[in-house]
Amino acid sequence: MLSYQHIFHAGNHADILKHYVLLFVLNSLNKKEKPYTFFDTHSGSGLYDLLDNRSLKTNEAEKGILHILNNNVDSNFYFDFIKAFIDNKQYPGSPVIELKNLRKSDFLVLSELHPQEYCNLKNNINILKDENNCSVAVHNRNGWEMLKALTPPKTKRGAVLIDPSYEEIKDYEDAAETIVHVNKKWNNGIILLWYPLLNHRSQIIENMLNQIIEGCKKNNQNIEISNLQLLVDEKDAHKEVALKEFLEHSEDKKNPPRLYGSGMLVINSPWMLKDSTEAFINDIEKIIRR
Repeated sequence: MLSYQHIFHAGNHADILKHYVLLFVLNSLNKKEKPYTFFDTHSGSGLYDLLDNRSLKTNEAEKGILHILNNNVDSNFYFDFIKAFIDNKQYPGSPVIELKNLRKSDFLVLSELHPQEYCNLKNNINILKDENNCSVAVHNRNGWEMLKALTPPKTKRGAVLIDPSYEEIKDYEDAAETIVHVNKKWNNGIILLWYPLLNHRSQIIENMLNQIIEGCKKNNQNIEISNLQLLVDEKDAHKEVALKEFLEHSEDKKNPPRLYGSGMLVINSPWMLKDSTEAFINDIEKIIRR
């Protein structure tokens, strides 16, 4: 399916976790001078207008990043980076975060299958890219296939962000199969997987995570793996109701959204990522669950 467009969700609580972890990994890679390659399998359009009708319709940024920034949070590398975009009523997607943090010697490989999102992605990269940015390749291609075909990269060092829509059950299966396969042939590559926390799919999600962890540990028993979760509601807070009842009570949290949080599974987790992110999550949960 190609119906998913991230502009409806840009700047929500899932983006906050995902992009904090992404920036931590990029900062970690940048500590060494050697070049690296970064892959992004489900890139989206890369930059989102928070005044767009689609963003305003769901209001997820208002409940997410804008709510956080309005609560006098302590400064950190994530907030410092995105504030310039927020001031311009925009939210940066992962490709723009990657473009602006990779160095001139590094390589960025983006893949987006949705035809309109692919066009938007190319346009945004062309507008934002300058001579000091890394080399960028933008593919209108299946992200799973792209990652399998292009790894390991020539640079040897590198990482990948995997962030599918999970509209179909097959995305969970593809994530597990692809990650174990890529880890086996690119054993030092850092793999970041974002995943939703959905009560009605909890067993599918648990099976995916177990398959990935077991498969990667079979490849290397001593591999560092971090599983980080941001919870904005209770797991059993959502209940299935008729559409009419949901619309009648949408403002009083009688029926909270299905996505009660999200997670980031990181294979070959960099030093201090887990401690840093858990402290960040603790601060964010206190604000976002008020």
